[in-house]
Amino acid sequence: MSIRYMILPLLLALLTAGLSLGQTADNASIVDDNSSIEAAMDMNATLPANESTPVNGTENATAVAVNLTPAVSGPNLNYIWQFSGIEAGPITMVLEQNGSDLFGRAKYEPEGGKAWNADVIGSVAGEKVDLTMSALKDNVPIITRLSGILANEDINGNFTQASEGKIINNGTFNAMWINPDTSSYTPATVEAPAVATSAPAEVTSAAQPAAAEVNNTSKENKDNYFTDVHEYKDKIGPGGDLSGIPPGMG
Repeated sequence: MSIRYMILPLLLALLTAGLSLGQTADNASIVDDNSSIEAAMDMNATLPANESTPVNGTENATAVAVNLTPAVSGPNLNYIWQFSGIEAGPITMVLEQNGSDLFGRAKYEPEGGKAWNADVIGSVAGEKVDLTMSALKDNVPIITRLSGILANEDINGNFTQASEGKIINNGTFNAMWINPDTSSYTPATVEAPAVATSAPAEVTSAAQPAAAEVNNTSKENKDNYFTDVHEYKDKIGPGGDLSGIPPGMG
């Protein structure tokens, strides 16, 4: 056998072995790539919901922050207010707010006049404020209804007063808050209404007739007991007729 024929099989064997080694390397790289992809998929699968990527995580954090921000429910009227235009002097009112509901108290303390206290209830919707004030003035109930608009921390509007089924006053009012500390409010000192007392019964009127009767009876007894001797002067003496003289005078 010639050397050429011996080398040819060796070359074929070496070529076959090289191809096998190259395919193994390529297959190994493919397997590594597939393993990397699977590992990446597994990593995404282990992440919590909405946190698969940094971008989604940022968006979720922003959404949570928005949800934690308290919603604005409208204006806050928790103050001590001063109302003018309703009475000759200012009315002081304290308001507490629960959502859209308002409630509180009011007082009027005029100089040299009679003070009074009142209960207040109402509501606020946006800039619209409605209040109802119930007071007792000189033992007469007075209802004051106020409807105003809140602007620049002041309330301006109209009011109507009614008592015993009749409208007694109406006009415009203005209110401004004077103190944010509602706990410092104190009611007015109101004098107790005078209680009418009945005149005492005259006890002497009934006693006088009785006394007069006693006096008359005494007089009659005295008249019966004492005798005017002058009426019997002709019978008294020697030879006189003593038959008509009362006993004891003969």
